[in-house]
Amino acid sequence: MDGAGNITFWGYSPSLCLTKYVDNQSNDQPIRLLLLGSGDIRHVLHTLAFTTSPIHIYMLESQLEVYARHLLFLQLVFTSIDQIGLQEKCEHYLELFANLHINTHTEQYLKEAATQLIQHVTNINGQFQLASNVTIDVSLLKYKEKDFLEGIFQFWRAPPAKQPFPAELAWDGRVRQYLARYDTRRNAFDWDLHMKLAERGFKRLNAQEYGDWREKGLAFHLNRQDYTQPNRTLASAHVFQSTDGTKQARRGYWGDILTGPFVAHGLEPIDNDDPQMQSKANDKFVKTATDVSEYNVLKLIDQVQLQNNQIKIIFLPLNSIADLCTASTQRYQNLQFDLIYVGCGLTHYLNEQGEHFSSSIMSRGSTLLLELPTFLLDLKQDQLEQLEKRYDELAKTAKCIPRDNEEVKANVIKIYKYDQS
Repeated sequence: MDGAGNITFWGYSPSLCLTKYVDNQSNDQPIRLLLLGSGDIRHVLHTLAFTTSPIHIYMLESQLEVYARHLLFLQLVFTSIDQIGLQEKCEHYLELFANLHINTHTEQYLKEAATQLIQHVTNINGQFQLASNVTIDVSLLKYKEKDFLEGIFQFWRAPPAKQPFPAELAWDGRVRQYLARYDTRRNAFDWDLHMKLAERGFKRLNAQEYGDWREKGLAFHLNRQDYTQPNRTLASAHVFQSTDGTKQARRGYWGDILTGPFVAHGLEPIDNDDPQMQSKANDKFVKTATDVSEYNVLKLIDQVQLQNNQIKIIFLPLNSIADLCTASTQRYQNLQFDLIYVGCGLTHYLNEQGEHFSSSIMSRGSTLLLELPTFLLDLKQDQLEQLEKRYDELAKTAKCIPRDNEEVKANVIKIYKYDQS
């Protein structure tokens, strides 16, 4: 298994307000966005924070553990400020998002949230309100997918004696399996930080932050010091096949152990004009990736609370892109999107669906955003360059042409526009 693992718990590009790239916005129709393989809710959070129009966001992933985390973070963000204060929300969010071990207070929140989420996903009509203006729709999920989600939430709140998650052992096993020489791991960590992450544009991540995460899965040191409880949201199942062909599912940590969760919210501050966030000492940023992540998440959650536009977030069945593009079922007919975002792990969808990808589900003049794999550190520079050219070919197959936009950070996202001519 490579450094990225086989499940995407976080994305590899900074959060964006996606509606900034929607040209054909209508006052009487909700903006429709489709997110394929985003890995987390960073783009959803950023978009909702700065969008005042009615909006429908459709989400499609390839693993239910990712959906479970989406639902958890959405519930946390929209919990009344009277119940959970802004700073506490931010700390819960960052711990659960990124840390292999969490604070006991955060663990208690997770158990309570899991109980609420079980009630929500087993709701007979498949829809529930997180706020007066926010609807979550899981009605399109298959029954077995809802059952699996319920099982995940049950695991989150299960007593350790009944359903253990030895997170430290799981992490250590992955690190030892990945590194050729475990005794020189610190040198490997430094090389990846300075010669890969920094060279590819991540200047705020320091050796202490990155080393602690690579060593023990602890990304964010916040106000709390006792990160002692395993973060069960980072557990997932992986099927192994023995030499005799026998298959066995094993629960463990099968996510990223190489790049880290810092890119999503910690690459750069949302407000680049804030002088405190731009100050330097010895030609290095004073504010680190942890500082920037906390700054950004606080700002986004606070801004989301101010919005009163109608919001609907719809979860699609796993890997249902073919049904979506061919409108093979009644529920997907006439469903077109103003913008489609594709994470770097699901760009093969464009190759599989070809012209159907655009002609079926993209509205006239709609935007296609493709996440570049810049921060997938197992890829060499020449491979990244080849993949970027491949993205252009895939977009062309889907009748999408490159669109220049200086506001998007180079080497992170590619923007295309659907050309029906």
